Amino acid sequence: MKRINLLFVLAVSAVLLYGWGSAGHKIINRKSVYSFPNTMLPFSWWRDSLAAHGSDADYRKNTDPTEEYRHYIDLEDYPEFIANGRIPQNLDSLIALHGVTFVTTTGLLPFAIMNYTDSVRKYFQQRNWQSAMLKAADLGHYVGDAHNPLHNTTYYNGWSTFSNGIHSRYETGLINRDSAYIQYTYDSALYISDKNNFAFNIVYSSNGYVDSVYRADSLAHVISGSVTSTLYYQIFWQYADDFTVFLFKSGSRKLASLIYTAWVDAGSPLPTYIQNENITPVYFELRQNYPNSFNSSTVISYNLKRASRIKITIFDALGREAGVLVNGEMQAGEHDVKWDASGYSSGIYYCRLDAGGVSQTKKMILKK
Repeated sequence: MKRINLLFVLAVSAVLLYGWGSAGHKIINRKSVYSFPNTMLPFSWWRDSLAAHGSDADYRKNTDPTEEYRHYIDLEDYPEFIANGRIPQNLDSLIALHGVTFVTTTGLLPFAIMNYTDSVRKYFQQRNWQSAMLKAADLGHYVGDAHNPLHNTTYYNGWSTFSNGIHSRYETGLINRDSAYIQYTYDSALYISDKNNFAFNIVYSSNGYVDSVYRADSLAHVISGSVTSTLYYQIFWQYADDFTVFLFKSGSRKLASLIYTAWVDAGSPLPTYIQNENITPVYFELRQNYPNSFNSSTVISYNLKRASRIKITIFDALGREAGVLVNGEMQAGEHDVKWDASGYSSGIYYCRLDAGGVSQTKKMILKK
């Protein structure tokens, strides 16, 4: 969430509490573990915890007056950015040029990414796995904010009356509505040797999508005649889905790369208690079926990080088995399976994927 005046906060704080929206931060944090290299698979249990704590940084704004400045950077406020597309990337140099008040209120997002990466490293070194995970969740929040174009621009909430309020419409209204469509494959994390350039290149690149967000919003507004209707959001997503999914995918991989870098810099410690407590790493992800709700058929997608013997079962609302869609060895990668429900009655169903003693379940709604 960006800087806003007090009256506006009082009016819409409930709407703008979350950066990408709670759903968006959960997606980026949760999916990051699938980019961990094999050497980090013992940390795959972080998946749900990273998601659950993905908005902790937003909650701290209520008690920490310095927190809000870590969530954005108004790049166009810097004359160096207008002239060269970049700014001095050393905090002391920026303060020497512009003063501490200007630099702070203009936003510290890339510096927060660097600082929290270092915090994750320190907790890895101490083998304090819980604190390392919590700092990694915060890091994920800042990385997620950095991949939201409107967190990297002075024009974060409209540059005209026509576009006023775009911030909440994009990061919360649109993402919460269409989060089920944010699906992507996973690329392996990379070691980051220059964390300063890495963090700043994220915000520079994200700023380049500001016009795309405004264009999608404007087209949806003109075509639908509204900024609140279902049709508006359908059109908004139609024009924003490609670059938005790309930004989410980039956010997950870059978060994984920063966590991996912190782990390597800490000496690559491994939590031996995972073996002692028989905690099973999760090597797969069951995704929400599409469409949901659906009429006669729906597609269920899942990703396997390694070849596995799996079983995908459909259950009705009473827990009775309604069918088995997959039962056997499957190769690593992205997979889709179609469920033809034309012979089933309307109601709530559950899809469960089992592999290696671990399961995931999704709720589905059949409407006829």
